[in-house]
Amino acid sequence: MGIHIGHLIKTEFDRQGRRAMWLASELNCNRANVYNIFNRENIDVEMLIKISHVLEHNFFQDIANLIDEGKCLKSLDNMSKNMLQNVQNPDTEI
Repeated sequence: MGIHIGHLIKTEFDRQGRRAMWLASELNCNRANVYNIFNRENIDVEMLIKISHVLEHNFFQDIANLIDEGKCLKSLDNMSKNMLQNVQNPDTEI
C-alpha cells in the first residue's frame, strides 16, 4: 500500500474545518478541482508546495514520516528503493 496524498490532504483539510470553496479560492481553481485533489493518489510537487502553504501544513514531512515508518516501502519497486537509498546516502554510487 502506497501513500495516497489526496487522503493526507483531505484529512488535514477536515481537521482544520475548512470548506471546499475556501480552498478553491486559495488555489485559484474551482470546487470540483478541490475534490479531484482529494481523490489523487499522486500530485505534482509544485501543487503540493502550494497546498502545504495554503493549509500551513508540511505534507512533505508527513510523507517522510510514512517512509520512515516503512508504511509505503512495500509498494516501492526495486529501482525506487535504490533511488531512495541514494538520496538518503548521497555518497553511494548509483
